[in-house]
Formats: sequence, C-alpha cells, structure tokens
Amino acid sequence: MSQQVLSSPHAVGTAVTAVARVIGSPGPAAFDRLHEVNWPVHDPESLRGVALLAESRLSAEQPERLLADHQRLFLGGPGRPPVAPLAAPDLVAPDLAGLLARVAVTGPPDLTAALRAWAALLELPPGREDQAARHALVHDHLLTWGARCLSRVQLGAQSFCFQGVATLGLGLLRYAAAQQ
Repeated sequence: MSQQVLSSPHAVGTAVTAVARVIGSPGPAAFDRLHEVNWPVHDPESLRGVALLAESRLSAEQPERLLADHQRLFLGGPGRPPVAPLAAPDLVAPDLAGLLARVAVTGPPDLTAALRAWAALLELPPGREDQAARHALVHDHLLTWGARCLSRVQLGAQSFCFQGVATLGLGLLRYAAAQQ
C-alpha cells in the first residue's frame, strides 16, 4: 500500500497531538477539535478514519457516550481491565521515560506521552532534529506496543469517534514507519 501524505511535518504533528489529546484526556473540546484537523494522511484506510469521524458528527454521538467508550477502552472498570491500556509495557517503560525526558515531555510513560513526544520531534527545525530519538521512539514504542494499543481501540470501540481516531492514529504510524 502506498502512503500518501500531502502536508508538512507541522500538519502531521497537529494530527498526532489531536489523537493524543482524545485518547489521553478527552472532553467535549477535544472531540470538537478532531473535526477541525486537516488530516494529513490520505491513504484509503486513513480516509476511512476521516469518514468515521464524519459519521460520529453526523450521528451526533453524545459526549457522555464517548466518555463511556473512553473509560471502557483505556481505563476499564470494576473487575474489568481496559481493552487497550495506554501504559507502556513494564519492560520498555524506563526507556520511554528516558526518551520523554530527552524531548522535555512530561507525564507517565504511556501512549499519549509518546505521541506528544513524536509531535514535538516533528516540530524541531531542520538541523536541530534528533534523528536518534525519533527513530527509537517510532521503532521501539509507537510501531510496537503503540500500534497494538491503537489496533485494540479500532477493534473494540463502540463509537464511530474512537474507531476513527484509532484508524487515523494507525495511519499516522504508517506514515512514521515510511519516514524512517
């Protein structure tokens, strides 16, 4: 499958940040901002993700429903583990924590922080890029357990919104893989 990205690293960073915001700490404003993003990935699967977000808006998925889906997907409930835990696996969490500190991203070593770190690395001006950190972040974290988490969201979501977010997140990771 060919990867079509028709925008700048800034546009990719904006999209990555939107995905991180929704999976990390959703709220009505985060959901609304999804519809304002000019999604920079245009492969067929990512276009399906854009269509899922449009369907979420057209069907007027209520914030309460989206927050319940977020709870079930990422946090779990009494006696139920989350469908797609955001935390980095114990084996790689210290490595991710070191990468986050290197990029000055705060928070626990989880998928939202890894995505925010990738967005920060994309925003660095040419010549100041940290290729080693970007490579490690993408290959050791985002394309392994990060992709597994987003795949679980894509398969387990009960809302069009989270299906679309996961699909677009995976499209952005395909872009990351193609850039390395």
